[in-house]
Amino acid sequence: MTVRSFSKPVDTPPSPRSRVVRFLGAGVINTAFGYSVFAALVFLGAHPQVALIVQFVIGVIWNYWIHGRYVFGVRGYARLPLYALSYVIIYFANAFLLRAFMVAGLNAYLAQAVALGPVVILSYVMISHALGVRPGAKGDEQL
Repeated sequence: MTVRSFSKPVDTPPSPRSRVVRFLGAGVINTAFGYSVFAALVFLGAHPQVALIVQFVIGVIWNYWIHGRYVFGVRGYARLPLYALSYVIIYFANAFLLRAFMVAGLNAYLAQAVALGPVVILSYVMISHALGVRPGAKGDEQL
């Protein structure tokens, strides 16, 4: 006679390769959502800087949910503070690269386009760690 388990099966996190593809897809979704929030607030009369702050706060929570569940298979909000800190660091790294490329003579559009590659890689590494995943480890083990 066998004993049956009535507990819910544990979600299997996506494979490392699938995770990168999901991360890029989530970036498109997160960007569209964040810009929509910003644009709606400006349309409703908010000052652009106020709209940006509100969009950032809402965006971090939205992005955490998308990255946590869809990309990394993480549930709950215990890692949200570290995730938000990662976003702040990513922002400053992006701002630094943007400034550096503009000082080097690139216009703002091209400078941000060139910065995008390193920023996406940094984002993946920082967000992976914030959500408790060691990228590149065998099977991308949870920390």
